[in-house]
Amino acid sequence: MIISLCGFMGSGKSTIGRGLAARYNCRFIDLDHYIEDKWAMSVSAIFARNGEEWFRNEECESLKEIVEEYKYLSSKNPYTLVLALGGGTVTHAPSADVVKEETCCVYLQCPKETLLERLVKNNSRRPLLAGKSEEEMSEAIDNLMAARENIYKNCAEWVYDMRGKRMEGQMKEFAQRFGL
Repeated sequence: MIISLCGFMGSGKSTIGRGLAARYNCRFIDLDHYIEDKWAMSVSAIFARNGEEWFRNEECESLKEIVEEYKYLSSKNPYTLVLALGGGTVTHAPSADVVKEETCCVYLQCPKETLLERLVKNNSRRPLLAGKSEEEMSEAIDNLMAARENIYKNCAEWVYDMRGKRMEGQMKEFAQRFGL
């Protein structure tokens, strides 16, 4: 089984994904890091060099590569893969189709205030927020969330409300949901 985690940047996809993988002895892949390793440059640099459309197409191809590798490896020895998607992965229809068809997708729903606090601390890796003031970031989050919220929900089999939850409780809820 591939458990994919979608949600807005800063929602905790990588943190939750790493935690699940470590606690339940699953494999973990962060899609952004996979692409960065593949191209030997940061997502921000890829955006700057090639643009968002090129990146979204590459993201989809990388997603397909990960799914195909999983299918091959799990045919020999079944395992669970936890996959942290990029914040915009499922906004690209071909990627959303792969996620819906090939994974069990969880939308990590996080309050705007939490997102803003996390993103203000570290927005250097976020090409859609880089160089923005806190006020500009707040407005960008509002606009992006308005465009993405329903896409996340439509792609997910489970909407997981991150509000007020500690890591230990999150791990237990995921384990119960997915039989880990």
